[in-house]
Amino acid sequence: MREIVIVVTDLYLEPQLTGRLRAAAVEEVPSPAVTALSEASAVPGLEHLARFAGRKALREGWRPWVARWLGLAQYAGEAPASVAAAPLAGALARRAVWIATPLHLIAGLSSLHFDRRSILHLAPGECVELAVSFHDTFRDSGFALHPLADGELILSGPAGTAPSVTTEPARMLLSSIAAALPVGEGARALRRLSAEIEMWLHAHPLNARRAERGAPGIAALWLWGGGAPALSPPVASGELCDAAFGSDVYVQGLWRLAGGETRPMPVDWRALIGGPRMQRALGVMEIAELLQTEASWSLADAMAEIDRRLISPSLDALHGGELERLWLLANDRCFSIRAADRWRLWRRKRTALEGLA
Repeated sequence: MREIVIVVTDLYLEPQLTGRLRAAAVEEVPSPAVTALSEASAVPGLEHLARFAGRKALREGWRPWVARWLGLAQYAGEAPASVAAAPLAGALARRAVWIATPLHLIAGLSSLHFDRRSILHLAPGECVELAVSFHDTFRDSGFALHPLADGELILSGPAGTAPSVTTEPARMLLSSIAAALPVGEGARALRRLSAEIEMWLHAHPLNARRAERGAPGIAALWLWGGGAPALSPPVASGELCDAAFGSDVYVQGLWRLAGGETRPMPVDWRALIGGPRMQRALGVMEIAELLQTEASWSLADAMAEIDRRLISPSLDALHGGELERLWLLANDRCFSIRAADRWRLWRRKRTALEGLA
């Protein structure tokens, strides 16, 4: 196999933690909080990358990088919702679109809080139910909800609706909810609709059923990444990798625009690497989804699981001569490593989080 790209879509580090990590690296005396997070779980693959891999900042985020790596540079400048709406493009011509991500928010004394478990992935039937119910409740608003297969939805609106400047939910750990609300042209209408959606969801029967089975309630649909649907015909690219794994809506949209489909994440990533005729592969994972599956896990536990399932097996294949290059995209950083890079022994050891900072 030539190349593997692993994307961790929501591994963004809070500014306070990043500052403490950088200070610890300079002083070589980590704080107790940094030490506890860094050593809570074994992440040998991430530590190997932190020491030996080349690293560069992704100023545009991971999505344009992935589009270009796939040979689909024509979509690198498209808004996330424009690409994510590709499976629905035929029905959304001349409409504005946003990704509508279900959120569970924690009520505090005076405000709502967002944490790493707040991003929800609904069952397909729940998405369909919300879309039908939204149509019944908001039929005269000019907006509509459309379910996607991965548990998120697309909101469409009138063609003249100008996309506002919005914040990706995974990046809300870096700011308050109030600071992450839409701004710019069209923001007022989008904020008003978001508030009406929150009131609609508060008494929705779906939330009552979720509460009965102990599932987190849906407090909001976070609207972000707005644009116009990417309506270009499917493209055939000789550089398109053999397969993409995971449930991210942007990656699914890219594959649909290229005339293909993504696959579920395999149980045995190592077996995939040795598969016949596999040359390039992309794997996408989300911290929030792992934390919802394992209620007792911390961020460090989720990172250890990604290391165990994806990163360490890929490094083993790299050092065994079965893989030429490994890429990791996380926290707006791009790590790149080849087998020979492990001989850069002059590089000092770093913790995984120190490398991500």
